Amino acid sequence: MRTNVLTGLGSRKLVFSLRALLSAGVLTLLSACGGAARPAANSPTDGISVVGQPAPESEFAVLRGTGTISLSSLRGKVVLLDFWASWCAPCQEELPLLDDMAVRLKDEGIEVVGLSIDESQADAEQFLTRKSAWSLILGHDPEQKMADHFKPPKMPTSYVIDRQGVVRQVNAGFERADMKKIEAQLLKLAAAN
Repeated sequence: MRTNVLTGLGSRKLVFSLRALLSAGVLTLLSACGGAARPAANSPTDGISVVGQPAPESEFAVLRGTGTISLSSLRGKVVLLDFWASWCAPCQEELPLLDDMAVRLKDEGIEVVGLSIDESQADAEQFLTRKSAWSLILGHDPEQKMADHFKPPKMPTSYVIDRQGVVRQVNAGFERADMKKIEAQLLKLAAAN
């Protein structure tokens, strides 16, 4: 259900969708796109308090396809769950690198999931046209239900999840040097199980 907020400005009236206003607030908080300061560890909104906890169960829509995927369907594999958005400059650099990683690590029992929080599926799909084929699992979370469960502190943020579904690491933000660290985390978990 869409609720509209009517605001009068002199003789002009502006109508805003409440969902659009809330989304704008979330996007404003995340718009630092890798440059936002990290909240204090273990605060309820820091995205880090999930470490050592079972990954919150949630489903997300398949992007560039039909149906849904749940994290529990990936149990038994090591998973890298990455939250990204088409408007996020570091995400634009990171996602193709994660796709390359997905190809290298698939035979190790590792799945890489890129979960777009774009409100518009068209925006997310437009971003994906930059590459002719993708190997990682691509999902869409337009209402940010999974993001609400994980609470990423900045964009992009990735979560390393072990074979039992427990979150083991959080990588907030992105710098190119992070790729080696993330890959090492994934391989270590895959070898341990």
